[in-house]
Amino acid sequence: MRPTIFLVATAAILVALASWNQPVVADAPQAVVVTNFPETQQVSGRVVVSEPIPQTRFETKKALVSPAELSDTNHLTDAGTIDTAGFTQVTLSLSGSLQGSAQAGSVGVVLVPDVPEVTTALRTYGVLQFGLRAQAAIKPSQAGLFSSESTTFRLGFPRYRVLLYNATQKAADATVYAYLGTS
Repeated sequence: MRPTIFLVATAAILVALASWNQPVVADAPQAVVVTNFPETQQVSGRVVVSEPIPQTRFETKKALVSPAELSDTNHLTDAGTIDTAGFTQVTLSLSGSLQGSAQAGSVGVVLVPDVPEVTTALRTYGVLQFGLRAQAAIKPSQAGLFSSESTTFRLGFPRYRVLLYNATQKAADATVYAYLGTS
C-alpha cells in the first residue's frame, strides 16, 4: 500500500508542476509622444461630456412676408438665423396663409450661409450664393393656405440666414420648419 501512495503522490506532484504557469512579466515602460493639433484645436485640461450630444434639433421661424419676388433680393423678408453647427443635414419645409383672398403665386424660403462673403454678395450685388430653398405654390382655390414639400439638404456652413419671398400680391403669414440632423 505504501508504494501505491508513493506513486499517487508523485503523480500528483508531477501534474501540479506541469500545469504551473510562469508569472507574466510586463515589458519595460515605453516612451510616449503626444502630438497636439494646430493652435485652433488645442486640447488641454480635463474634457467632460456632461450630457448627451444632440443628434437632432427642430427649429421654427415665423414671419409676416411682404410681396417680393425671389429676384428682388433687397426686399426679401429676413426671419433671423439658424445655427447649424454640429449638424450635417436639414429638412426644410414651409407653410402658412395669405392675408385676404387667395391669389395665384408662390411663397418660399431660402437659407443662405451667414458668412461675410456671402452676405456681402447678397446685399451689394443681389446674388444668392449657396442657397437652400423650399417653395410652396398657391392656387386661387386654396383659400390662401399653402405648404411646401419637405426637402432635405446637406449643410456646408455653421449658420444660415433665413430669407423669405412672396410672389403674390398679398402679405403672407409664413412658418419655416427646419429639422436638423447628423445622418
